[in-house]
Amino acid sequence: MNKWRVLAAAAVVALGSALAVPVELKVALVVGDKPLVMGQTYTNPAGNTYEVNLLRFYITQVALVKRDGSEVRADGLHLVEFSPTTPQELTVMKMNVPAGEYAGIRFSIGVPRELNHLDVVHQKAPLDMDSGMYWSWNPGYIFYRFEGKYVKGTTPTPFLMHMGTDSLMQNIQLADLEQYSTSIKVPSSGIRVNLDVSKVFASGLGGQAYDLNKPEYAQVHGGPVSQQVYLNLLSAWSLAKQR
Repeated sequence: MNKWRVLAAAAVVALGSALAVPVELKVALVVGDKPLVMGQTYTNPAGNTYEVNLLRFYITQVALVKRDGSEVRADGLHLVEFSPTTPQELTVMKMNVPAGEYAGIRFSIGVPRELNHLDVVHQKAPLDMDSGMYWSWNPGYIFYRFEGKYVKGTTPTPFLMHMGTDSLMQNIQLADLEQYSTSIKVPSSGIRVNLDVSKVFASGLGGQAYDLNKPEYAQVHGGPVSQQVYLNLLSAWSLAKQR
């Protein structure tokens, strides 16, 4: 894909009985507290020098969480793609929600089980074959596709992490019902969540370093390392302060 795109499986439907104001959900890529720059080099805890060239994932089951724990939900499955030709902050979806103050947001990364094992040949975007998110050898979709290069010796060498399977569906909770530290006010200029890609490398198996020089970390399609990537990513999401 040469152009960035955010694809929706279904149109956003009315949220709750009281339609009010429009709000956008945005995702921004960061490294620590700085915006990620595609193609720029970074260093992970294992000392590997790396750059990011592609990040693509499915997001679904989005809901704003009220202070009483109830939710205002948005329907739809969306495929989000970041590449060197895209902005590093993208609007994932637009929705209409009742005005007010919310305790945070939750969402899932991946494809729900009821959609994950359909015949890809007969699916429409974002679950079609052109999505680049389907394993022909392993029925089901890639939930999270992360690719780039690292320096092996003096040679730029590709690395990739493709995470999927029903058990690795991620449920991200960015809501605080006790301290209200994640307050979201609507109307606003938008709700922004950050994905810190450096945290993918936070830890390897058994607490060892995530060393891309080791084959099991440079090419990840499943297995124990994929389980560790799942755990690393659970802490990679955060809710940005509203502008």
